[in-house]
Amino acid sequence: MPSVADLVEPTALEALAAPATLRLGREIAAQGGVEMVEFGPLKVRARVGKVPSSETRRTTELRVEGKELGWSCTCTSKPDNFCKHCAALAIVTWEKAPKRR
Repeated sequence: MPSVADLVEPTALEALAAPATLRLGREIAAQGGVEMVEFGPLKVRARVGKVPSSETRRTTELRVEGKELGWSCTCTSKPDNFCKHCAALAIVTWEKAPKRR
């Protein structure tokens, strides 16, 4: 079973997020806007935002669902929207995860 980090590696992330969404996610991550609440191989949850590029803090979750990535964010009611908060959490998850050899 893959981990969340496996499912958000940079190439996979580019397929999940629109270019503008990915750019905003990178800005949020670079500004320190991801506060981890839970960090495990199958689920990560964080408060994302409260930085210049995203002033409102949102609760965001990435999780393994079978062999695929599932996500949710309090910024939208559209469950299929991989938003800038999800992108920021994915970037930080990939950076923090132990790398497999």
